[in-house]
Amino acid sequence: MELYKIMIVDDEEEVRKAIVNKMDWESLGFEVAADAENGIEALEKAETLDLDVILTDIKMPFMDGLELGRVLQEKHSPIKLILFSGFDEFEYAKEAIRLNVMEYVLKPVNAEELAQVLTRVKGELDTMIAENRSLERLKKSYEEMLPVIRERFLTDFVRGLSDEEDVEGHLEELAIPGREKAFHLAAVARVGQLPEGEQSAKEREMLRISVGKFLEEQLLSDFVPVIWTYKTYLTMIVSMDEAREAAGLLDLLEGACRKCQRIFGVSLTVGLGGAGEGYEKVPGSYREALAALEYRAILGSGRVICYRDVDDSVSAPVCFGSEEAALLTQAATFGGGEEEPVKKAVETILEKAEAADALARNDQLYMIGLLNTVAQIVEKYGLSMEQAVGRGGNYLELITAFQSTEELSGWLFETCMNLSRGIEEKRTATTRNLVDEAREYIEKNYADPELSVDKLCRQIHLSPSYFSTIFKQETGSSYVNYLTEVRLQKAAALLQTTEDKTYLIASKVGYPEANYFSYVFKKRFGVSPTRYRSR
Repeated sequence: MELYKIMIVDDEEEVRKAIVNKMDWESLGFEVAADAENGIEALEKAETLDLDVILTDIKMPFMDGLELGRVLQEKHSPIKLILFSGFDEFEYAKEAIRLNVMEYVLKPVNAEELAQVLTRVKGELDTMIAENRSLERLKKSYEEMLPVIRERFLTDFVRGLSDEEDVEGHLEELAIPGREKAFHLAAVARVGQLPEGEQSAKEREMLRISVGKFLEEQLLSDFVPVIWTYKTYLTMIVSMDEAREAAGLLDLLEGACRKCQRIFGVSLTVGLGGAGEGYEKVPGSYREALAALEYRAILGSGRVICYRDVDDSVSAPVCFGSEEAALLTQAATFGGGEEEPVKKAVETILEKAEAADALARNDQLYMIGLLNTVAQIVEKYGLSMEQAVGRGGNYLELITAFQSTEELSGWLFETCMNLSRGIEEKRTATTRNLVDEAREYIEKNYADPELSVDKLCRQIHLSPSYFSTIFKQETGSSYVNYLTEVRLQKAAALLQTTEDKTYLIASKVGYPEANYFSYVFKKRFGVSPTRYRSR
């Protein structure tokens, strides 16, 4: 089991070392992640460490244990607090109880007693984690998310992105109706806009939901429909006992299109794929339905368009579709300049191209779609088209440049790698710029005693966790250590170049408490500010 992280806080180094050395931390379920000399230092370290428990003395300079407890409650509420102090500090103990401190230990700390305390604390942490992971809570969360999970699974399934071996299990687990039927087909419906003008996104979504409910009511008497929204379309899987029942489905959908215009005042256009035996035929039917829907520009809206009825003379062109575009974009964007994810994406794209016979048909529309996706990536990240695609960046030449899958494969892999490397270089440059911006902000505002990582991140519009990661990567130092070093270097310069009093210099570099400044300064330079000045 993963060990809980604890920090020891006491102003006496001997006490901290004694506590660390006398306990078998691992057997108690803990690891000592850090130690600190006072509450301020403890808070600074707590910002960068994922702590579970802090064991702290009460009486310390600069910030005592009770103040540390109060701040922890406000900023790091999940961290548990154990206080230890002398016999004569009962008033402190009462305040500790008010702060809901988990345990209170008397000095001198006895190893056996502390072990018992830590065992109790571990038990409470275990219980808390167990409750968070309890089956009932997980079950409740799962049930609340079930509609979203079902829609996500169905969307991936019809798009052919699901693992075929797991489909049957998911259908049963998610209680997808109609799986016991023999034949299934897919349909895609587009809901038109209201004639009175522009609708808000919320209004369009509500209209789609209403039309979806209406369609479900129309089909339920004779079929088993599953209807959900994917992007801007209503997507349907309709299940039946025999393939010939699809003719009746067509009649129902034609009637629904007419009624939809009358009831909702909008057109409803449905692309209908062919019926196949077995659920595994649904993704193919879905592709047919999408292809059929594309013909609304030719055949008109407000009707059902069957894929099987489309005349061969206007057969569906082979398109570099949204799935291929998503694969290409993902490989280029998140590949990190690595070959393996790019290789897998290219293989999948080419498998789809071969299945569609795109190159054999010399389908220029397919290549236009592919190159358009590349161009969009190039534009989004400010890359060079010539460096990305080669051949002088001649877009038109590339449309008819490839006569075989092998030729396209080599070029597409190289292009994806060029994009991936270019994006990674851009990201690295962006990261450096953000860190440089943070350094500049620190340089201008180090005198602000409230210059926390949260405050800086609000200024540069980043999350503290992401900023802390990239800052450490770029500088090799945590934010707190970097800020401290900047302040102390500024203080050292002021001590050498001015006659200002120590307390005034402390204030100028962001330390309102002069004694704490002297403590931090001596810890860094080995001498007090006064001695440093006289050197």
